[in-house]
Amino acid sequence: MLSRVIRRFWNDHHGYVIALTLIAMPLLLGFSLLVIDVGRTGNLHTDLQSAVDAMALAGARELDGRDNAIDRADAAIEKIANSAAFSGGGTGMSLGSYITVSYDAGNDAGSTVIVKYLKSIPAQDDDEIDLDTMEAENSNEAAYAWVVTKEQAMQTIFPLPIGFTRDTVNVSADAVAVYRASACDVTPMFICNPFEPVGNTSETASEDAAEALHTNFAAGNLYGVQIELHSTAASNPGPGNFGFLRTPLGNGASVLAEALATGNPGTCYTQDSLDTETGAKAGPVEDGVNTRFGYYSSSFNKVKGDYRYRPAQNVRSAQTITGNGSKGCDTYDPVKVGDIVGDPAKALPLGYGAAMTSLAGGKISSGNNWQYTTYWNVAQGTTAPSASTILSNYSSYPQQAAGTPSQPSAYDVYRYELTNPALISHASANGETGTPATGGQCYSGPDLADYTAAEYGDRREIFAAIVNCGYEQSVGHLNGQKATRAVAFARMFLTKPAIKVAGERYFSLEMIDITGKGGRGTLDEFLREEAELVR
Repeated sequence: MLSRVIRRFWNDHHGYVIALTLIAMPLLLGFSLLVIDVGRTGNLHTDLQSAVDAMALAGARELDGRDNAIDRADAAIEKIANSAAFSGGGTGMSLGSYITVSYDAGNDAGSTVIVKYLKSIPAQDDDEIDLDTMEAENSNEAAYAWVVTKEQAMQTIFPLPIGFTRDTVNVSADAVAVYRASACDVTPMFICNPFEPVGNTSETASEDAAEALHTNFAAGNLYGVQIELHSTAASNPGPGNFGFLRTPLGNGASVLAEALATGNPGTCYTQDSLDTETGAKAGPVEDGVNTRFGYYSSSFNKVKGDYRYRPAQNVRSAQTITGNGSKGCDTYDPVKVGDIVGDPAKALPLGYGAAMTSLAGGKISSGNNWQYTTYWNVAQGTTAPSASTILSNYSSYPQQAAGTPSQPSAYDVYRYELTNPALISHASANGETGTPATGGQCYSGPDLADYTAAEYGDRREIFAAIVNCGYEQSVGHLNGQKATRAVAFARMFLTKPAIKVAGERYFSLEMIDITGKGGRGTLDEFLREEAELVR
């Protein structure tokens, strides 16, 4: 009887599901809580990643190579960080709390994130960032912003065996962003870095040449220096040469000349990826540039009534004056003494008399040595104002450079003349003035007084890319088929119109600002600066 009862009980399956459920319920509950913890961990990581992405982009956007770039980047990151809250954090990282991501460049202990600025990053297949070799030592080197959150210990809700305290899961995120610059509405031309060694084929030497360019500009060593640039018709372009950038408006010299005349290439140029324009461009090119001085040669005679081809407000350039006393506006025909543009007995251009030395394809003055007092005596007929008087009106001397200039640059004298109409309208011995001639073969468009400089800029300034031409040529990047890289963009002043000598064309320029280290910040109106996440 007893065995029958036991057997019946053993074979009875009523309530079996309830028993299994009671046995499995702790496991199901624990797994559910584990899934919740995994979701919380993922959400916290996503929020932290969003935070560092935003901060890295904000910081990288300021890394333009200028001396205060890191200070500006820190300020941008602090502003982003201290105004953002992210769920899943807070004291103890308990459920339902949040964390305010904070950054104080001067208080690491009080910051939720760590910020480092890098001059380089590893290759794509290598995630390890080596601060010993990759961290930038100063603002001039900084190209990347690396933002890392400190590990946040998120408290789990998954139950642990009796006798253990609740555990935590460490969550972190990091991001790297890089600074990118493009130049818009600029003169579609490039000049070769005057500090690159002749015949350079070394990438290391190219980096040194770029550093020399910025260092010399920052030190004031390029202030008032005249650079005579010749075309890149040479088979081995180098210091002293110039060339042109491709425009999307069409092919040919006439299209390029239009872009040079108006300063509107129809595109923005990325510093790391410039498309060059090859081929013979003599003739139309200098005709296009010289509309900026009020000269309308060849086909440009048809556009002298168009404000886009207006002359600058001061065009004194030692132009030969015709017998009837009216200024010729067809072609630039300067008075000369031998091969030197300008004649102290007749008229002189700005930058006159600079002592030039050879610069591979062109020439460069050894310093700010143009004959300022002679120019002023001829152009204005009075004693030249002191350097301090000129510079008190406007100074393009780099702020961080030591000392003060012994004499003003041609550009600063030009700016001084612009402030006084009597100086522009004063005639040199041959009758030339700086006031643009109008009517007849000269400019016949809207009155120049109707437009401010802010509306259409100063026509004697050009904005060009600076390229290490020797190296870029050696790797096949100046043939119009591959993109080349600019080491900087420069704002430059045309001391006189483009000149044709036999089959050669050349420009005479004065560098007044550059992007990056040592720059004065006057190029911002042309730049489109962006930041891009790279990690």
